[in-house]
Amino acid sequence: SQPIIVIGDLGRWNGRVMGYKMIDSGNIRDCLYSDTDFTEWYVDRYGDLRADAIHHDGTNHYLYRIFKEGVTDSQIERLQDKIYMGKATRADITRVTKRLGDEIGRVYGWDFPKSRTTVEREVG
Repeated sequence: SQPIIVIGDLGRWNGRVMGYKMIDSGNIRDCLYSDTDFTEWYVDRYGDLRADAIHHDGTNHYLYRIFKEGVTDSQIERLQDKIYMGKATRADITRVTKRLGDEIGRVYGWDFPKSRTTVEREVG
């Protein structure tokens, strides 16, 4: 029910840049498209859906995250601006998004460690 943001570390002929793309459908299947020479999608050990895409200028690295329920348009725009300026941190990203690996893991029976903030809340 929420859009997916694809955060890209893009390898270009003139160097690396940050960028993003929105997948408004919120459907994981819409993440599995590429127009590069070779793309590998995977869920890392932290439960994040990622992709490495090789093309004639280099390699792009993608991180797919879904927006949390209740996130405002201004919060989304603030994150997009930070990504565009190359200043987005992991904390900026996790503040308004959540990982997709949990959804994928349910299909395949995979478990991922809980995020640090969830573990901290349970202990505290």
